[in-house]
Amino acid sequence: MRSSVEKKTPSPVKVLRRTSTASSLEDGAFALVLPVLAEQSTGKYGVAAVFVAVTAPWALASLPIGYLADHMSRTRLLRIAAVVRTGLAALLAALYLFGSPAPGLVAVVAFGLGSCAVASEIARQSLVPQLVSKPDQLVSANTEIAKVSQLYGGFVGPLVGGALLTWSQSGATIALAMFALITLIVTLGLPETPALRDEPMRVQTMVTVGLDGFRHIYRQRTLLTLAALSFTVSAIWYVWQTSFTAFALADNGLGASSLGYSVLLLAGTAGALVGNQLVQHVTRTFPLRTVLSMSLAVWVVWFVVPALTSSWYAILACLVLGGSAGLLWNTVSITARQLATAGHLLGRTTAAYRMVTRTGRVIGAAIAGLMMTHTSWQHIFAICAGAVAAVAVGILVLYRDRSMLEPEAR
Repeated sequence: MRSSVEKKTPSPVKVLRRTSTASSLEDGAFALVLPVLAEQSTGKYGVAAVFVAVTAPWALASLPIGYLADHMSRTRLLRIAAVVRTGLAALLAALYLFGSPAPGLVAVVAFGLGSCAVASEIARQSLVPQLVSKPDQLVSANTEIAKVSQLYGGFVGPLVGGALLTWSQSGATIALAMFALITLIVTLGLPETPALRDEPMRVQTMVTVGLDGFRHIYRQRTLLTLAALSFTVSAIWYVWQTSFTAFALADNGLGASSLGYSVLLLAGTAGALVGNQLVQHVTRTFPLRTVLSMSLAVWVVWFVVPALTSSWYAILACLVLGGSAGLLWNTVSITARQLATAGHLLGRTTAAYRMVTRTGRVIGAAIAGLMMTHTSWQHIFAICAGAVAAVAVGILVLYRDRSMLEPEAR
């Protein structure tokens, strides 16, 4: 009887996969709903504020959260993030249930939800090695979790969010609060895991240990170059992304409904899934500098199409291309970081690297808010395409030596 009961008990990795599924579905739905709610209450400036609020936690909270993930139970960190996220989702629902919230409150809630998302992602990625029984199971576990995160965060979540917004605002936010509660319940099923460090948590230690990631990036030529490039590209991308969201939702833009906007998001995710099949072939065939420039060349098409036409078919096609190119850039930078970093430094290096690149997103979203007050959407899109083209040309001109951007062996 005992053996039959044990067989029915899911493995810890399967429970983490369920947690990732629920969390990604919730994140994907919020990623669509929050900008739409902001646009409905405060227009394009609200959209810019939400994009800044969602991305700012990566710049402000990555290092302390990474420190916490190494000094306390990662399961406990996941549970705390789930509890806080459920409370924020309930608060948002209450605000819309009893009337429209004051301008800016949606952005405040978005900042809190973004902080919880940062904590959840760092804790999940750090928790996997503690849950697998053998080192050779890491790749399959990470692949499965990444697959459900992409599927539910990029496809199902936005589609569900678009469908919810066909209801009333209060009904949509109540449903999102229920999703957050489901995520919390699933997270509570994770097995307890011990902290990896016994030393007490101190602010001074948090700073000195956290800065090791920055030191490693500074010493590694490839990582320093990629961090600078990714910061620049991320800033340009979020100028475009923030402006495009406002353009898509505005009556004098595409005039997309909430469900129509979800279709636009799905097009980008579809491109990422298609590009996933091409990444290995491209990276094995061409040197790193060529792959990066090829990726950005597609970004130029992605960015410039909305400046030339408002055709839904053309824009959907460019979003599919953009999803593929974005995945290629992301995969190359992650792989280079892993090759050039020892295992014991990978967590801190990842946190430092993401802090740099995600700060670019915050700056880009803020710049978009300023540009939209003085510049037409079409001109913004064209400027972004030109800036990305300049970066692509710069990579080819400045790094003519094929080995200059190849990651050093760790």
